[in-house]
Amino acid sequence: MSVVLVVAGLAALVVFAPRLLPAGTFRGRAGLPSVVALRGIAGAAFSAAEVFVPLMLSRERGLSPTAAGLVLTTTAVGWLAGSWLQGRLSAWDRVPVVGAVLLAVGAAGVATTVLAVVPLVVCIGGLAVMSLGMGLVYPVLSTLTLRLSAPQEQGVNSSALQLSESLFTTTVLAVAGTLFAAWLVWSTATAYLAGFGLAAVLALLAVAVAFRAR
Repeated sequence: MSVVLVVAGLAALVVFAPRLLPAGTFRGRAGLPSVVALRGIAGAAFSAAEVFVPLMLSRERGLSPTAAGLVLTTTAVGWLAGSWLQGRLSAWDRVPVVGAVLLAVGAAGVATTVLAVVPLVVCIGGLAVMSLGMGLVYPVLSTLTLRLSAPQEQGVNSSALQLSESLFTTTVLAVAGTLFAAWLVWSTATAYLAGFGLAAVLALLAVAVAFRAR
């Protein structure tokens, strides 16, 4: 039943989402459409990786809920550092690419921790790098949206920026959660890769889109 609901939701997304976002968003067209797309892709990649971390740390690594929560504070510190840093960079037009690359590197690091032989510090480092990249990207995308919009379109396009993140993130989490539940009966590592692997793929896509959003 869950698979049917996911498929129905994806079909509705394909039909209606293009009408709610700037033309060319799903093709990653250069300029504003790529900026809006990058917000959604980056947000979905980060969420897909982060949402499975507490479960993995508690069930597979034996951490207490408190310890798992402390690991997640890494994301807050990294995001703060990225936001602070981007405000002090002069070549801010390159920031989306740098942030997307950091997101991809961090997501790949977190994905490797599905293997028991990989130390926990890799997960912590990956989360820190991912959140650093997000802290760099987010403020710049808002600035780019306003710069690429006519005055009378700034409100609509700013709304599209938020909507893109909501649509991409909700869709990716639904798909990842469905795959996780389906694969958990076969292999725990494969189930976690439903989230971590999808996050890494999306982060790589974010790098490609970031070059067109400059």
